[in-house]
Amino acid sequence: VYNVYMAGRQLCSKRYREFAILHQNLKREFANFTFPRLPGKWPFSLSEQQLDARRRGLEEYLEKVCSIRVIGESDIMQEFLSESDENYNGVSDVELRVALPDGTTVTVRVKKNSTTDQVYQAIAAKVGMDSTTVNYFALFEVINHFFVRKLAPNEFPHKLYVQNYTSAVPGTCLTIRKWLFTTEEEILLNDNDLAVTYFFHQYLNMLRTCEGYNEIIFPHCACDSRRKGHVITAISITHFKLHACTEEGQLENQVIAFEWDEMQRWDTDEEGMAFCFEYARGEKKPRWVKIFTPYFNYMHECFERVFCELKWRKENIFQMARSQQRDVAT
Repeated sequence: VYNVYMAGRQLCSKRYREFAILHQNLKREFANFTFPRLPGKWPFSLSEQQLDARRRGLEEYLEKVCSIRVIGESDIMQEFLSESDENYNGVSDVELRVALPDGTTVTVRVKKNSTTDQVYQAIAAKVGMDSTTVNYFALFEVINHFFVRKLAPNEFPHKLYVQNYTSAVPGTCLTIRKWLFTTEEEILLNDNDLAVTYFFHQYLNMLRTCEGYNEIIFPHCACDSRRKGHVITAISITHFKLHACTEEGQLENQVIAFEWDEMQRWDTDEEGMAFCFEYARGEKKPRWVKIFTPYFNYMHECFERVFCELKWRKENIFQMARSQQRDVAT
């Protein structure tokens, strides 16, 4: 069985004959494409050096073939990359490489069917996060150079890992990012060496004064409050904004800013792929608004997190937790 890596990540474990079957299936499906030569089969036992050379040859074959987008995204190739051989029992170990906020990476070995929470706990243990710090970071998927999406707790990171073998971040599409909206709580983490390393504290004093800090900006999308054009959604601890823009994402002058105490209810529309919220202003009747975005679940998580942190602030939870931690340390 060959453990195959592409772009620095383990994609699959396959037998040679499975590669041979893939090669034949692809040649039948894409008859007009000239495929690279598959490393030949050898009837005798191979040395470790020969086995490694064959593995590299198989990796090069996949890289060349998958560089053709229509082939790389075909059902034949996706099925090959996601399915294991006949001995796969659903719990085999895989290695996941994850980017860290300080620019380094960490590799963890987990079960192939591990959920987001399980993978995150493995990463936290590997880098030495304590029980406090672990609450302020989370596992994200790199969508592109400008946007990352927080993984839901029940997602399977390895599945994303395979699907995104060509990603915006060299070597991995998985990254650890800060999951915290409240600046006051972030400041209280200054005595946590790991958190400070990840936060790059030498820049934060300046950055915290900048507009848009600790704000998540979503890609432009349709909204039922606009007949023409799209909106760009921005979420921070102080407000929730809808920036008007064209359907191409070009910003326009109109901005609607909501205070968090104006929010009445919020939910997701799975079928319509939309995030919905109800707000009320003054004596006016409450109104529902729908934002049609593929990231509706992530937007819902942001709302939940902001209100959770607002509750912490109101109940002085941040300071109490930090005080208790200092008492334990002394």
